[in-house]
Amino acid sequence: MFPAIAVAQALSRKEPDAAILFAGRREGIEARTVASYGMRFAAIPAAPLYTEQLWRNWTLPVVLGAALYQSWRLLDRFKPDAVLGTGGYVSVPLITAAGLTRVPIVLQEQNLMPGRATRVLARLARTVATAYPESSRFLRATTVVTGTPVRTEFWRRRDDFPAQPRTILVLGGSQGAHRLNQAVADILPWLLDRPDLAIMHQTGPREIDAMQTVKAALPASAAARYQPFAFASDLADRMRAADLVISRAGASTLSEVSAIGIPMILVPYPYAGGHQRLNVTPYASAGAAMVIPDEEVRGRLRGVLTSVIDDEARYRKMVEAMRGLGRPYAAEEVVRLLHEAARRR
Repeated sequence: MFPAIAVAQALSRKEPDAAILFAGRREGIEARTVASYGMRFAAIPAAPLYTEQLWRNWTLPVVLGAALYQSWRLLDRFKPDAVLGTGGYVSVPLITAAGLTRVPIVLQEQNLMPGRATRVLARLARTVATAYPESSRFLRATTVVTGTPVRTEFWRRRDDFPAQPRTILVLGGSQGAHRLNQAVADILPWLLDRPDLAIMHQTGPREIDAMQTVKAALPASAAARYQPFAFASDLADRMRAADLVISRAGASTLSEVSAIGIPMILVPYPYAGGHQRLNVTPYASAGAAMVIPDEEVRGRLRGVLTSVIDDEARYRKMVEAMRGLGRPYAAEEVVRLLHEAARRR
């Protein structure tokens, strides 16, 4: 969703009169979030494909049939010059309908290992915009490395870093990360015993109360420097205020943080095909991030943090390495691909 919003923002800047329509699930966060950016939204039915619990797919043929029909009607009414797919099962019916009606298609893949939807739909696309050069190995399509599009609020880089991290931002994603929250709770008293450190912590909605309880048990001077929050509409500003980010390794988060230029400690989510473990490779290889396996984070987070906070030379190298990795203008590259696809129609 967020890469799609980023491309829409870039297209609107280039062509203020462009008509843009989002399609997504009515019951997801897409409708609410897209509306907050002042953009049009159309709901289509969607259902995931369960590969391990096959019995759960019994409604899939009905839902997919209805989704294909509604997608065809949507394309017939809107008459787009091009369609952009940013992955996920919700994109499958609309991209399939666009392919059947010969509407030019561009796909955007954020992960190093393309998701199942992108791998299946790539044959219908004129181009697949990827975040990593390695992604082309898994796709039967023309690929262009653009980076992952980020929203305009993430475009402004940060340059004024201290000698050592003073403000740490913990990101567990919009739903939070239980293991990461546990690891932070374990070391909070030790961290905040340093009077010059402050912590911002995205806990997710399910665990905000638990982390507020952890905060209440801290001494007053330490509690004042710990700020847990479930969700933030000003996340770009919070990232820009941070000297170091501790995070999962979702593609959008990596792209947003690297566009601003903040070094990271990454704890990849071990499930969902393990794609987050692959996503961290370029950042770790460049020296812009340190990686802790999910199952080791509670035992190792304190030591890794110490090695960054107390080593000015290492921290400076991480800052410099991250400067070369961010692609804040990836959305404009994807807009260019959309224009090319539309012209070749």
